[in-house]
Amino acid sequence: MKHSQLSSCLLLAFSLFCCSSQAQSASPEPKAPAAEQAASNVHTTDDVTVLRETQQGIDVNDYTGLVWWIPFEYWIQSAQKNGASPEKSREQLKALREYTVVGVFAGKVSSLGSINYVVPADLQKSTFVRDSEGQDYAAVTDLSPDAKALADVIKPALSNAMGRAGENFAILFFPATKKSGKRIADEKSKGSFSVVLKNAVEEKETVFLWRTPLTSFSPPRYCPVGKERVHADWDYCPRHGAKLDQP
Repeated sequence: MKHSQLSSCLLLAFSLFCCSSQAQSASPEPKAPAAEQAASNVHTTDDVTVLRETQQGIDVNDYTGLVWWIPFEYWIQSAQKNGASPEKSREQLKALREYTVVGVFAGKVSSLGSINYVVPADLQKSTFVRDSEGQDYAAVTDLSPDAKALADVIKPALSNAMGRAGENFAILFFPATKKSGKRIADEKSKGSFSVVLKNAVEEKETVFLWRTPLTSFSPPRYCPVGKERVHADWDYCPRHGAKLDQP
């Protein structure tokens, strides 16, 4: 399955989850004003920039697949697209802030083009989140009710949309914070973290690095010289060498 097709299927599944979450409310609320819907971001959850910043492809040793870090703000923007206010969404989905959520799909492509999928149970055992200090964290198996509800909604949606590929797509939940209390992966703050596959694709370690903040979830920044928009995690404009104001 092509990367763009996979992304579309995942977006559909997450939209279904957000709709389901909003439907649990006992009393409906009026739709938020347009200004509130826009929030502080010029991007939307189906923007290619969001996908480019949160997804990394697997392409090693004849394996194909995807590693997707799903930031908390992604859920909020998805809910907004379905008509919910950001404040209400943050309250309803706040349990997800207890986790660093990662989706993983991997399979080995044969010489004839068929795919031998790595099953989700094996992906869960071999996938780790590594913080900026080099500490590895295994996936959490004892999930909160809200996290389990998320996985239960996404799984059948992925299976229906993607067939065997969806059946073997693992949604994994890792701790959200280090022992110090600082978040491991924060889409709005300066930092870095990695998702590490250990012996999953015939390599001892396959590392997927993210540097934050993400441009998709940050207010726009511009070079003071050329006035062009720059990435949120840059300290200097690569074209003009100008130091950038910190967000």
